[in-house]
Amino acid sequence: MTGSAYDLLTALREARRQLESLHRYDRALAACAAGLARMEAVLARPPRVVILGEVNSGKTSVADLLLGVGLLPSSVVANTRLPVLIRYAETTTLHAIGGNTRLLLTNEDLDALPASVELKALEIGLPSERLTEFEILDTPALSEAGGMNVDGDIRIWCTVATRAWTESERAFWSALPRRSWRNALLVATHKDALEDPGDALKIEWRLRAGAGDMFRDVILVSAIDAGKSRRTNGRTSDASAISLLGQVRVWAAEIRDRRARKVERIVRRLARLTFHQLARARLKSTEASVLRDWEADCASLLGGLGSAPDDLGEVMHEMLRRFARSLELAHPGSIERDDHWPAAADDRYRRVPRQGMPARRYAGLIAADLTALLRFELARSALRDPSLFADYAAARAVLLPLARLDVEFDRLESLLASGSKNEVAVAGAPPDQALLALSRTR
Repeated sequence: MTGSAYDLLTALREARRQLESLHRYDRALAACAAGLARMEAVLARPPRVVILGEVNSGKTSVADLLLGVGLLPSSVVANTRLPVLIRYAETTTLHAIGGNTRLLLTNEDLDALPASVELKALEIGLPSERLTEFEILDTPALSEAGGMNVDGDIRIWCTVATRAWTESERAFWSALPRRSWRNALLVATHKDALEDPGDALKIEWRLRAGAGDMFRDVILVSAIDAGKSRRTNGRTSDASAISLLGQVRVWAAEIRDRRARKVERIVRRLARLTFHQLARARLKSTEASVLRDWEADCASLLGGLGSAPDDLGEVMHEMLRRFARSLELAHPGSIERDDHWPAAADDRYRRVPRQGMPARRYAGLIAADLTALLRFELARSALRDPSLFADYAAARAVLLPLARLDVEFDRLESLLASGSKNEVAVAGAPPDQALLALSRTR
């Protein structure tokens, strides 16, 4: 797992643990914790390598090359007409999968799989560190595949070098969705069976010319190199086998990074929505009046936002001044509390839009976040159990960094500190100091 994906997974686990440790839940927090658990599962699952090909095309040998050691129970993998999923486990295990059934098999079951279950697939667990980087799905030959689902993150098509890329292979591959071609590798096996070493280069050229547009890369490998890997404890001597493993590792890392970026966007939105739903108790009349006045002020300010570069800074400055005033009206002195504004910075959010539609959108988002924060503070007096606010405060401390709201508030502070430049760098002062100053000068 790459560093960024691992760091994000660690952060999500800790955030979920903190949310689940709270003594009381509301629906928004429960939904957020469940969503974080799903995102953890997405990040934790290694990218899946699907190995495809016709009968005797060297699929099992390619799986062995990827594993680096001959751990596969070849009698099961080579003879079964079922998909075989190979994933990491601390000890070697074999499971039969049928519908909702997952049956652990013993060594005695290998030659006589249970007839009581309609088997759909086999799952092999192996103590191979490489399987923490990617898992392998070894599929049946095309004649046995039928309507098999070949979904995966990386696809390897195995073809025999001496008769590489037949018309039946082209027809099957062409019928797959084009998205299947993005991370696809064409592997010509049994390179050692070629009589002339120069034939390997000719075959590679022919494959690149005839099928190169359907695959991301083409590699020729030796079928006997899988045997070498068993004798040398996983250290292959054939350069093409090393290239095969290296290619898969690079693509798997790319896929994990893309997943991490996508998960980060989803988590940010989830945390933001949860924060906006936090402590939605019915407000007392005094607090409700404060909230209505604040929302009217925001609507007026946003409606008057012009197109001049300095307009956004002036509007946001006035919005913060009125926010501070609203908090002081509800809870005198509350704006001086430091924990309202986490001040963690992030280099990825170092620019603030100053004009046009991006500026309007930014102002609207900040207004919505400030409204949620104000409502959260106002709801304190409406809660029947005052100690419940401590749980909500703890949840807020988890949600703000996940939603990147702390970064947005840093960006807001940079806007207030900027002159008339179109874009400015983040200032060092935490936003709570700016709010404190504003509250004293109102």
